[in-house]
Amino acid sequence: MTGSGLFIGVDLGTTTTKAVVLDKQGQVRGYYAKESGFEQPQPGWAEQDAEKIFQDTLEVIGTAVRKAGARASEIDGVAFSSAMHGIMPVDAKGNPLTNCWIWADNRSATIAQRLRQDPKGKELYRCCGVPYHAMVPLCKLIWLRENMAEIFQKSTRFISIKEYIFFRLFGTYVIDYSLASATGLFNLYKLTWDKDALRLSGISHQQLSQPVPPTYILRGLKAGDAAAMGLKPETPFIIGASDGTLANLGVGAIKPGIAAISIGTSGAVRVHVDKPITDPGMRTFCYALTDKDWIIGGPINNGGLVYRWLRDKFFQAEVRAALEGKGEVYDLMNSCAASIPPGSDGLIFLPFLTGERAPWWNDSFRGIIVGLALHHGREHLARATMEGVCFSLYSVALALQELSGPFKEVRATGGFTRSSLWCQILADILGQEVIVYPGIEGACLGAAVLGMVATGQASDINIIYQFLQKAKQFDPYWLNTNKYRVLFDIYQRICRKIEKDFTSLGV
Repeated sequence: MTGSGLFIGVDLGTTTTKAVVLDKQGQVRGYYAKESGFEQPQPGWAEQDAEKIFQDTLEVIGTAVRKAGARASEIDGVAFSSAMHGIMPVDAKGNPLTNCWIWADNRSATIAQRLRQDPKGKELYRCCGVPYHAMVPLCKLIWLRENMAEIFQKSTRFISIKEYIFFRLFGTYVIDYSLASATGLFNLYKLTWDKDALRLSGISHQQLSQPVPPTYILRGLKAGDAAAMGLKPETPFIIGASDGTLANLGVGAIKPGIAAISIGTSGAVRVHVDKPITDPGMRTFCYALTDKDWIIGGPINNGGLVYRWLRDKFFQAEVRAALEGKGEVYDLMNSCAASIPPGSDGLIFLPFLTGERAPWWNDSFRGIIVGLALHHGREHLARATMEGVCFSLYSVALALQELSGPFKEVRATGGFTRSSLWCQILADILGQEVIVYPGIEGACLGAAVLGMVATGQASDINIIYQFLQKAKQFDPYWLNTNKYRVLFDIYQRICRKIEKDFTSLGV
């Protein structure tokens, strides 16, 4: 591998925008993250201000470069990871006509239900690989057309946050195969916009960005933007891929039978395959990583988002203690949860605070606490939250293994890996060893690897295996696993029973 210096991986997340500066040995030279957040103007809606994310992106790249002590001439490329399923209309000049509606936006839930029951929708899933849910841009476009017709008619294009950032930087509209394959509008087999999906949405392919490989390079930054980021105007910008597929790459889960499980704001279970695979039951997704590498899996809505809700509602004392310098708030919460035995003394939490995606794909689901008694306290709820999120991931893993076969290995990524308790609970519930690689989160590292491949600094994505540091392993305790199997059966039965009830309530 040749080259003069450093690569930057950028992750445009749901709640945080991050940038990491890596050298050619995969060592972190600089890192910076900024909480970007999202707005909820109405219950069930979730939006991001695209211009704010653009400015945050300039800031995190520039700050990471400064923290690395890097000269502009040392940066060989900048590559991007991005959250999936965002979409917003823009006018002829690229000005947003609304905020960007992100994956957590549920306003199009009724559209998704309609498509799931329609034979045409099922046929489209087989071509496009995205189970129908309010998160899917196809559903959002139909909702926009039916409920905001004036804005829909004014719209010249429909784009995501990453597309907006690349437009602002380079004046062109491009989208990587990976993000495109998460829209419900992209044909997995032809790697083009699907004509039937476009017809259903009511738009033309000219209103979408040009699909390009994840190694696609753009150059020619505006002088002001380059200066803000500490870069040369000719620095290569690599479009990259989606956060989910790059998380697999970042932990080396790109060989058969190696599963990546992540918990960030949401969560997911994913495995690599060498061709598109869809599920007859529409429980799982199929997304592109490159034109030769595919990721199948299933996302859950409620991961760290639920733990943050728990912090805000029940652990204010720990928030105050953290502000007083007595520890990090989540470490304090984890200590409370660790004081409770596996199974939370008979408390089960179904953590569906924002509906659920895989394997149920039901926006009407809501949280349920089962077995609550007088002896339970907030520390029980903390552990039951962790267990409930891991039960959700296990239900996805079971569905996925029907398509891909048993998992030979499980590698964990995401913010939850900073907690040994989270990782141990996951291992116990899966009944399988969980491997955690230290260092940066997988999506940033995966993006940087794509940048190296794109610029010729690496021959292929297998360079990732040279970068992975010594792993920490969490072996399952079989007594705990046996207890969790019993509780998981109860969890599954409740999910099946409530599925129609919540739909009838219209929540």
